[in-house]
Amino acid sequence: MEAQLTRRTAASCCQHLPISSASSQSSRVLLRSIRLPTTATGARKQSTRSRTRRALNIPPHPSFLDRKPKSGSNTIIFNPPASAPSVFHTPFKFLPKSDPRRRANLPASLFASSTTIQFNHTSPPSTPQTDDADFIANAPLLGSDCSTPKPHHLTPADVEEIRRLRTEDPVKNSVAVLSERYKCSKLFIMMCVSSPREHRDKIKSALEMVRQRWGPRRAAAREDRKRRWEMLFNSQL
Repeated sequence: MEAQLTRRTAASCCQHLPISSASSQSSRVLLRSIRLPTTATGARKQSTRSRTRRALNIPPHPSFLDRKPKSGSNTIIFNPPASAPSVFHTPFKFLPKSDPRRRANLPASLFASSTTIQFNHTSPPSTPQTDDADFIANAPLLGSDCSTPKPHHLTPADVEEIRRLRTEDPVKNSVAVLSERYKCSKLFIMMCVSSPREHRDKIKSALEMVRQRWGPRRAAAREDRKRRWEMLFNSQL
């Protein structure tokens, strides 16, 4: 408000007083330099810490509130994630010995001579109908690809040829190229022959040059990945 009054007063004075062109230009520059005061105001958003912490403060499930464990005794809490009910998701610890779901979880051969689990069959199982029998007979076998024997078509002469080609030029005759050429897996090629030491040292030096260009964040991320991989094989994750 004060700036606007000052601007109006200066403008009215310039209109009534006879001033030269140079002074008028200086007065215009002076009027342009006047700016209204501004104040910075902050806006609260969902990204603030207090709201995020309040949103993540989830109370416990009501089923945990009415359970008071006895002193000196252990309590087993089984709270699986929400999913469709299945007999395979219920541990034997929570099933009585006469529960039929025990038989559904394990093969029938384990209960052939069972004395603790008894089942009363009032009627013998009915034989499948003709349509069902035809459907079962024509259905494909599960895991038929795994049961198919793999072809072993390579001879000792082919293995010697693979070793010679891999040793002469490991760059041209790579594992993928030899696997495609001899129609076998890459694992079989690596079992037959390994690359020369000079080729492995060259690859290691190239990888070391790439690692030297890494920043601290990428280097730390790779170290964490290696540590997690080791913990996974040590059953720590």
